[in-house]
Parts: sequence; structure tokens; C-alpha cells
Amino acid sequence: MFRRCATGVLVGVLSISLAGCSVYEQNPRMVKGAGVGAATGAATGAAIGAIVGGGKGAGQGAAIGAVVGLVGGGVIGHYLDNQAKEMQAIMGEQDRLRREQESLTATMASDVLFSSGSAQLYPGGREKLRNFAGVLTRYPRTTIQVVGNTDSRGSEASNMELSRKRAQVVADELVAAGVSTGRISTRAVGESMPIATNDTPEGRAQNRRVEIVVSPDQGLRAEQQQQQQGGGAPAGGAEEPR
Repeated sequence: MFRRCATGVLVGVLSISLAGCSVYEQNPRMVKGAGVGAATGAATGAAIGAIVGGGKGAGQGAAIGAVVGLVGGGVIGHYLDNQAKEMQAIMGEQDRLRREQESLTATMASDVLFSSGSAQLYPGGREKLRNFAGVLTRYPRTTIQVVGNTDSRGSEASNMELSRKRAQVVADELVAAGVSTGRISTRAVGESMPIATNDTPEGRAQNRRVEIVVSPDQGLRAEQQQQQQGGGAPAGGAEEPR
């Protein structure tokens, strides 16, 4: 019976951990972490081990829990969570920030950045991007993809070109503000990836957007893998921005 209970607890812990890795976006002013960290996971695992083995399984449970913690936290989770908090502080009410596995996606309303049908930045949009670039430069161990989206009004070809221009303008602004060109790529998707209906003004406004997708670079991924394999983070590791 104890083992059955412990199995249920473990399933619950895994469900919570994986759910914690999904999304920040319900309230754009509320940033939530990626899940439990290794220390919390180890403590939870120890409790599970104690239930299963009457106290004797605590050590094994702690090891299992640490792995669960690394899935939700670890080097990458800690790095992205810290970055997300700084991003959130400069994002507006119309913007959204979400965490999906090992990436952050900052969604900025095109209407705030650009005038209608144009790829010319508003002064306020330029200032926002420069502030955003400041966060990106403080967290250099990530890659950045700028994705341009439009609503469905106009031709498919014109929407694709507008989304390409807007993505490039945002990327150029980030570079002008100090972000390394080697970290940035652009992608135009036009009207092909709506997040709301195009049948209403409100839905079209949501679809007109620029997304900045931030992902760990290969060095940070390798460091997380080393930690998960028990090698520990190297001296001067990337738990904090540098």
C-alpha cells in the first residue's frame, strides 16, 4: 500500500514539474519559475524514498528527485528564469512572455512598435527594444530569433514581406543597442501562424506581433548536460549572467 501511495506521489510530482515548464503568459505581469530546482527535487525525492523504504530509501529518492529538479531547473532553468524576470520588468501590458521547455518567447504587439502597414519603428518602440537589448546583453549565453507575424488582411505575399521587414528592423535595433549579430537570426511567417481569429479587430491585433525567441546556446546546453551527468558546473559557471 505504501508503495502504491508513493507511486501516486511521484506521478504528481512529475506532473507538477512538467507543468511548471510550460507557460508564463496568463498574466503578463506575473512571471513564474520553470519548476522545482535540483535542491527542492532532492528533498521531495528523499521524502518519496522514505515512504517507499521506511526511511532507508531516502538516499535513492533524493537522487531521483535531483534529476527531476534538473529537468525543471538546473543551469538553463536558473539562467532563463533570471532573464525572464528582467524582461518582464520592461514589457508593457500588451506584451506577453512565456516559457516553453528551454526557451523564452517575448511577444510584442506590432501596433506598439510600428504604424499600420509600416516597418518603421515608433520612437517608443525603439526605446522598448533598446531596453530589451540591455537584458539580452547581460545574458550572453543565449541565441535570439526574431519572428515577424501579420494578420490576414492583404495578400499573402505582401504580408510575408511586411513580416520579413519588421523582423529585420527589430533585429537591427537590437544589434544597434549592443547585441552581438552572431546571436541573432530572423524569420518571417506572414499570416501563417495566427494565435487568434482574424475575423475581429481584437484578434487581428493579437496576430500582428513580433516574437523574440531566446534559447540557450550550445555552451550552456553542454554545461547543463554535464551537471545532469554528475560532473557539476565548472568553476565560474553560468548560473548568473556575465
